[in-house]
Amino acid sequence: MDRRYSIGIFLFLLVAIAILIPSCLKDQFAWKPEVLLVMKPDSGLTTQTFDFRVDIPNLPTNQQEFFLRWDMNADSVWDAAFTACPTLSYRFYQKGSHKIRMEILTKDGKRLAFDKIIKVDQGYSAPHAAFTIDPPVGNYLTEFTFDASSTIDDEDAFSSLQFRWDFENNGIWDTELSASPVAKHKFPKSADYSVKLSVMDPTHRVSTETKTLSVNLIDTLIKVDFTWLSKDGTVKDTFLLDASGTHHLKDSSRVFSYSWDIKSEVVFGPFTDPKFLHVFWNAGMEKVTLTAKDQFGLSNSITKEFYVIRENKPPIPQIQVSTPYGNITTNFYLSAWPSLDDVTPPSRLLIRWDFDGDGNWDTGWSYDKTLFHQFSIPGEYWVALEAEDEGGERSVVKKRMLVSPYKNQTGYIQDKRDGNFYGTVKIGEQWWMSDNLDYRTNPKMDIPMLQRCYDEANGMCDLYGALYLGDRAVNYTESGQNICPDGWRIPSRQDWLKLGENIPNNGARDAMMVGGRLGFNARYTGYGTHYEPPSNPSVRFFGLYQEVQFLSITTRPFQSEYQAQFYMGIQRNFDGVNLMWGNLNGYFYARCLKNDQ
Repeated sequence: MDRRYSIGIFLFLLVAIAILIPSCLKDQFAWKPEVLLVMKPDSGLTTQTFDFRVDIPNLPTNQQEFFLRWDMNADSVWDAAFTACPTLSYRFYQKGSHKIRMEILTKDGKRLAFDKIIKVDQGYSAPHAAFTIDPPVGNYLTEFTFDASSTIDDEDAFSSLQFRWDFENNGIWDTELSASPVAKHKFPKSADYSVKLSVMDPTHRVSTETKTLSVNLIDTLIKVDFTWLSKDGTVKDTFLLDASGTHHLKDSSRVFSYSWDIKSEVVFGPFTDPKFLHVFWNAGMEKVTLTAKDQFGLSNSITKEFYVIRENKPPIPQIQVSTPYGNITTNFYLSAWPSLDDVTPPSRLLIRWDFDGDGNWDTGWSYDKTLFHQFSIPGEYWVALEAEDEGGERSVVKKRMLVSPYKNQTGYIQDKRDGNFYGTVKIGEQWWMSDNLDYRTNPKMDIPMLQRCYDEANGMCDLYGALYLGDRAVNYTESGQNICPDGWRIPSRQDWLKLGENIPNNGARDAMMVGGRLGFNARYTGYGTHYEPPSNPSVRFFGLYQEVQFLSITTRPFQSEYQAQFYMGIQRNFDGVNLMWGNLNGYFYARCLKNDQ
């Protein structure tokens, strides 16, 4: 590089630095703050508030903030630390010339102090009335103390003030003006009172203060208390609530009446007897409030909570059987799983069995709920089941079982659709259900009126089983549905005729009835007929305790609907069975036949 060119650049930089350095130093060190102090008003009274504002219009661009502190009475003690707020409001309570001092601190460390003299003349203002009430609430026997000692006056001594009271704020002063700031008063009845205080200074300036006081019928000196027994009571137990410990802390002559507020129920009382017997309606946490009222109408209350244990009711044992009818070869399935209890789950119920109902238990206590039992001697048995819950409560249920002396092969099935059990029996080469079917379809999802029950409103379905409308049961089956359990079907005419081959000529009826030698276990549960007038379709039942009719899947076209549905029937006054055509609109009981039979 040319040496002369380098020397030229160096000289240029020296000149630039010489110009810039004084400029920076001037910006940083040479400026003098121009301070403006604005005060409103310039002079005034002791009752006025003065507003001060400080401004520095020539602050450098890099110092757009400064800090202030004030000494408002020039006692060389700063009234507060530095603050960035440039304003201040202040009231001078004494007349005269007041010297104030302020100090400014800039960001670069400059400190500037300024003094100013302010002339303040005497002003006059009303007192600042204030008072307290002791106690803050009370009753009509309470003597309340009203104390205005917290009243202040900006100009005058407290001792120069005068006070008077209007205890009901009705415009009539209850006391004369007095130098005493304290007054006492009793109120004639319970109510909310507006109490008014008036304070006057020597210049006759007046201020008032009003407060609301609630005078009630509560006496906090009435010490209310009660105990209860039993501590571990349930909803079925009688509790003794005892308020005998209630008393007045200063007046032993008080006589009380007692009211009991059971929060989840009603209020009981008032009673003169402090002891109260009660049975709670609900289990759980109970909240009880006792109110004791004395002869003067004054009262006090206490609320306590305690737990009422749920009543341990005895369990409800229930016996479920594969079938209530069998013979001496039948292995009966017995289940206690339907048993219920209000507290203990079924799995935790203890059970035991008495198979012949003689009072001697044939099994010990066990949590097992199912077993099989075979009766070796024919007859009527009342099988007893006893259940015990975890609280030790027990109860017994019995179920009637009929055992015939025959030895037909028997069994049982459970319908997976609804859990119902049905006995089964083998007659010839056919396996038949030995109980009436009780499968109920949904009338909104399936064919309406498909099945009905005799005396359905009283739960007779469980006793007799369901009846099925002939033509609708056929339509239901032809649509691919099945009212029988899986693997079983509605018998056809040929199935019934095949069964008939095994029915003896003599004593056919009795052989088919409960306890008969075929084990079919028919009962006289009647039949029904469907009537369908245009306005009011209905079902009528006939033949209860006199006959029974069983459904088939077979129908035939016929000039009369009353001869179109094949069925099997048994009548009390006929020693045989009916294998015949009947009413297509008839309701029949169903006995399902195992497939491939």
